[in-house]
Order: sequence, then structure tokens, then C-alpha cells
Amino acid sequence: MFLPESIDLEHSEKYILSIRIKSDGFMFSITDPENVKNYCLRETTFSSEDNLLGNVQRIIFELNFLTQEFKQTNVVFVSKDHDIIPASLFDKKETTELYNFTHFNKADYTMSGLIDSQDVVVSYKVDKDLLDFLSRSLFAPNYYHHSNLLINWIDKRAKFLKSKSRMFVSFRENMMDVFCFSDSKLIHSLSYENENAADQVYFLLKLWEQCSFSQQEDTLYILGEANRLVMARAQLYINKIENLTWAGEITSWSDDAKKAPLDLLTLSL
Repeated sequence: MFLPESIDLEHSEKYILSIRIKSDGFMFSITDPENVKNYCLRETTFSSEDNLLGNVQRIIFELNFLTQEFKQTNVVFVSKDHDIIPASLFDKKETTELYNFTHFNKADYTMSGLIDSQDVVVSYKVDKDLLDFLSRSLFAPNYYHHSNLLINWIDKRAKFLKSKSRMFVSFRENMMDVFCFSDSKLIHSLSYENENAADQVYFLLKLWEQCSFSQQEDTLYILGEANRLVMARAQLYINKIENLTWAGEITSWSDDAKKAPLDLLTLSL
């Protein structure tokens, strides 16, 4: 897997490495924080039926430059398996127990990340063996759930939007992430994976109804490319639908940056 000549890993300590892991893929970016235009993105896919730990081990052994000392090393876990907990109720010792109380597929181990601006904690399921391997192999990694990064990015931009209540729906690959805000407060965060377009519409509109959002006054913001059926059905019930893009923030960056998923890109913005 070749890197551009502009990335000189003899001086890896000047770069930020961000790794993105999902059930069927591994992606990483290397960027120079002093020159964000110098952005490199590489990815590989594998079957979701394969052993995730084995695939990640193989990739990191093959790409052993990922284990070097970087200015910062980030790991993003992408999955629908997460919860939002008010920070005042969060107890790290009980995180896994709380997670298992609300999920059918139980977790042996969970991690968490604070969203300061919302005073909430994102709790998410991880494979402990995978986590241990990454912690041993990478240089001082920071861990995130992808929803944590998306919420932070959305929250910063929501302050400049007019609608009192807003739903943000992010589409990427086989994922649909839904975030609902009322009076700038996050009230729902849900992720759906491998759902067909009809079901995506159902989940989106059902959550809109449960939040008591107005069909005429409140706004649905779309990030990424939604299925045409999803958009057509949503427009029948929601008057205000807008596309929210981050393209303006990376206009002069490399083509790699323009292909990067938003959650990964936020670590370089």
C-alpha cells in the first residue's frame, strides 16, 4: 500500500495517524497538522463474516509503519452498538451493565467518550481482544466511537442553524446515523446498519414523530448521499429538508480528503 511522496515517515512524529475500523473494513489517514492539505487516505475491505481481530492484526503486521510514533494516533470504531448516557448518571464501573440492560446483543466490554458540550457520554461495545492488540501495537492511541465525532461536528454547526428542532441524518456506506436536537440539546442518537431504503424511511419518520417535531417548521439535514427513495418519501412528510456539507472546509485539500468519511475527517479539521 503506497503512500504519497509528500508523507515522510522518517519523521512520523510530525503527523497525525487516524485509523477507522468497522466490521468489514479498515481505513487510515495520515495528515500533517501544519499543512492539512497534505492528507493521505487508504483503505481495505474484507468480509464481515471473517474474524475482525485476525484481519486487523494482519493489516497492521503488513503495514508496520502504523506502529511508529506519531504526533497523535487515533482509532475510530464504527458500529451501531452505542448508547448516550447523561454525564451526571455515568459510572464507569457500571457502563457495561447499563449497556447490556438496553441491548439484546450483550457486550463483554465497553468503552466511553465524553461529549463536553452536551454533558453526555457515548458508551459503546468493543472487542476486548482487539482493543488489547491495538493498545499494544499502536503508539498511545486515543479511542472514539464514530457517533461521538459526528455529534461534536454537528453540535458546532447547529449553533448557526435557524430551526429550533433539527434532525441530522448521516449516510455512509451501509450505515445511517440519526441525531436529534431540540433547543441545541441532543435528545436522540441512533445508528442503523444494513437496512433497506424502506426501513430507513420508517425509522427516520418514526423518530421524527417520537420527537414531536413539526412537519412544517423543523428541519431535516442530510449528510452524505441518501437513497433516492428515502429522500422522495421523506419529502412527502417533512417540508424543510436541506443538505449539510463539509466540502467547503476541505476545498483546497487533496482528493483523498474529499473521499474521507466525515467522522474520520473531523480528527483533522
